[in-house]
Amino acid sequence: MAGQAILPSSWGVSDVGFPGMVTGLALVIFVALVAKLALRTYRTRLHPLSSFKGLPEACVSEHWLYKIIKSGRAEQTFEALHEKYNTKAVRIGPNELHITDIELYKVIYNQSKPFLKHAPFYDGFSTPHTVFAELDPRLHKERRRMLNPLFSKVGVYKLEPLICEKIYMLSAKITRLCATKEIDVYNAVRLLTTEIITEFAFAKSPNLIEERSDGMDSWFLDAFDVGSQSIVDLQYNSVLRNIVSILPASVVKFLNPQLRSILDLQEFAGSCMRYWQTSSGTSSYPVIFDSLKSISDNAKVSEAMDILIAGADTTASTLTTGFLHILSNDRIKSRLVQAIDEAMPDTGSLISLQALEEVEYLSACVKESIRVGMAVPGRLPRVVPNGDPFVVEGKVVPPGTIVGISTYTMHNSEDAWGPDAREFNPDRWIGPGSKGLEQWMCTFSKGARMCLGQNVAPAEITLAFAYLFRNYELSLPKGHVKPDALDHFTLAYQKPGLPVMFKPRQ
Repeated sequence: MAGQAILPSSWGVSDVGFPGMVTGLALVIFVALVAKLALRTYRTRLHPLSSFKGLPEACVSEHWLYKIIKSGRAEQTFEALHEKYNTKAVRIGPNELHITDIELYKVIYNQSKPFLKHAPFYDGFSTPHTVFAELDPRLHKERRRMLNPLFSKVGVYKLEPLICEKIYMLSAKITRLCATKEIDVYNAVRLLTTEIITEFAFAKSPNLIEERSDGMDSWFLDAFDVGSQSIVDLQYNSVLRNIVSILPASVVKFLNPQLRSILDLQEFAGSCMRYWQTSSGTSSYPVIFDSLKSISDNAKVSEAMDILIAGADTTASTLTTGFLHILSNDRIKSRLVQAIDEAMPDTGSLISLQALEEVEYLSACVKESIRVGMAVPGRLPRVVPNGDPFVVEGKVVPPGTIVGISTYTMHNSEDAWGPDAREFNPDRWIGPGSKGLEQWMCTFSKGARMCLGQNVAPAEITLAFAYLFRNYELSLPKGHVKPDALDHFTLAYQKPGLPVMFKPRQ
């Protein structure tokens, strides 16, 4: 009887509680749906950018932009949207416009009054307050002043012996391997440029070129490949950024294998800095640590890391693009080889960089490789400031809007380069009309935030082209298929890279 008395009472409590829980849950879901609908309506119809065309899903959430960037083909997607909507300003995020009006490039990336950098994009590199990532123009100017001498023309000429030394090392390995196999030029030049920039930045060689005797692979390149794909995750996930900045490196490595690669590189940079400090800091070539004595050790490591990221794969992908196009065109290849042979009668050693820069057709091929290669194809986002109105196609873009014009847009523009803008044509750089083309070259960006490596990369490409074309007969294998390349901030050629046959010249 007691049980009978208790049961009805207990069930009565449940009967009252469960419907209440269902009602509460339904109310929460209803409110969430209403809020989501309200946000969607605001961003698509009432937002200050609602007059600019774009896909609804792009206007509503940054998730669409994240997915497109993660695909590695963001600029091709944006290009298709510009064509679809027939406009020079496409909305690619709730508060972001992708712009193709090339005349506005010098407004956004101005020398005296540049638009400020968009913080989350640069925070994703996890190197705060470096020349690349610093948001404050005054602090950027101070840090850049420390490094400018090293990256000047004079500074690069001092670096020339190091570049040549690494080219000779790579050549010795190519000669050893080329009789029995094709050489993946992409990985080969990645080893080259990483070796150069690593010694320049850290004063210590990781010995990548000879790390694996039977091929052109390295743990360093593997770390680059994995780490570069995690940058976009950090750019579009503030929670992940905070976790990385707070948790110990060992914990982050355990939680996220992709971030492990970036942290491994940072640890390598730290070990190099300690090596430099304990080895009395002397070298026959300039070292970046020498110019950063007044800043903290952590800041030195961050700056060196930025220079490594900016100076290794970028130059390597440009070299690869150059080799691909030159070897695909017998006329261009024969003219280049003839020009180099005339300038360098003897094989085995390079003439000076200054002398090679005077070889007209070589210089033209270097410039065209930089133009077509587009080492950093994507936009570098900036924030529209208060003050003078920023106008696109007659519409005022509200202050606070994120905007950007990509190298892909600039270097494929027929308004700038003519109807053959997408073709590899070194002749465009020869003749009196070529000087006017420099204004449209944006590989190193423009204005006050122009890339420090604007002199280093052309020097590496010039010396590498000169030596390799002078000492080898190069050709693409039969049945060659153009390699795929994805935009992971820097242009990344996918496996198998660019296989090339090398035959030593007599």
